[in-house]
Amino acid sequence: MSEYHLMQDELRVGTAVAKPGHVGRGHILYGEDAMRQPMGIPVIVVNGASVGPRLWINAGTHGDEAEGALAIFDLVQQVDPRDLHGAIVAVPMLNPAAFIAGARGDPLDTFSYDLNRVYPGRSDGYATERLAAAHWAAMRGVCDLQISIHSGGEHSYLSHMTFAADNGLELAGALGPSWRLVFGSATGTGNPSSQLAAEGVPSVTVELGGLCRTLTGEFSAIADEYVRCILNVLRHFKMLPGSAEYASQWMLGYQIALLAPASGLFVGHPDVRFEEPVESGQELATIQDCFGDVVARLCAPQDGVVFGLRSRPQVRAGEWCCFFGAIVATADDLRALKAHRSR
Repeated sequence: MSEYHLMQDELRVGTAVAKPGHVGRGHILYGEDAMRQPMGIPVIVVNGASVGPRLWINAGTHGDEAEGALAIFDLVQQVDPRDLHGAIVAVPMLNPAAFIAGARGDPLDTFSYDLNRVYPGRSDGYATERLAAAHWAAMRGVCDLQISIHSGGEHSYLSHMTFAADNGLELAGALGPSWRLVFGSATGTGNPSSQLAAEGVPSVTVELGGLCRTLTGEFSAIADEYVRCILNVLRHFKMLPGSAEYASQWMLGYQIALLAPASGLFVGHPDVRFEEPVESGQELATIQDCFGDVVARLCAPQDGVVFGLRSRPQVRAGEWCCFFGAIVATADDLRALKAHRSR
């Protein structure tokens, strides 16, 4: 992590400005629309009264993943900048066009549709690449820690998944007791976390939720879980007073995407629980045809855990069904976690 300034200064991100102990709102500008109106990414700056790390939180990279936006709104209400050491820079809707449309990417950009694949972007590129370039320019050099919030969106529900490069493992371990599943992540690929990791900035991508869990109290419950994990990070890095809590053990491994072997109605097995161990060959779901006959069974490819399932029961052969975690090791403290992954 970078050295901090000797004194807490006014913090400016895009048009948002916050003096020490204050909150500022504004936009990271990335162009104009056809009416010559500025287009911007909303940003909230919570500038602490004293020196400490700058935690950057990105949400809404995919427009059908709204959990992070609600979590940021709730988090900002709970953090008093007068008690904060360092700063929080929060982006609730990183991809505004996609967010408004409730789509994974900007519906009008058919060339660089997925914002999470085009970083660091291009200022003279396709529309989504230009947005990425403006966001990258604003974020680079400003943040000391970064959390990118995601969910299953329209296609799936995902449960407490963390992706981290080696230099983000302490941050991954600081998310709290529920975040036990930590998988490796490459550096320098097309998403914000990997780009920051390549420059030595601890970064994680976290996954929790999906559109099948955004009605009434469930939407708020997932946002609350995200708020708890961010507050835990703030306590771990001494940005807020209080003691952080940790998982008793972390599971390390890699993901396997399981595809549908047949078309029909996808029916998950009622005994399958997210993040709980399953044995190789254990039945995860059946697929039934238009007469109700079982035409295929989806089974665990090896020992591991299920951390994501499709939202829609209707499935075609070859479509995504399940995110399966192959567990290769466990670690019971941050030092062991770091030591294992550094081999």
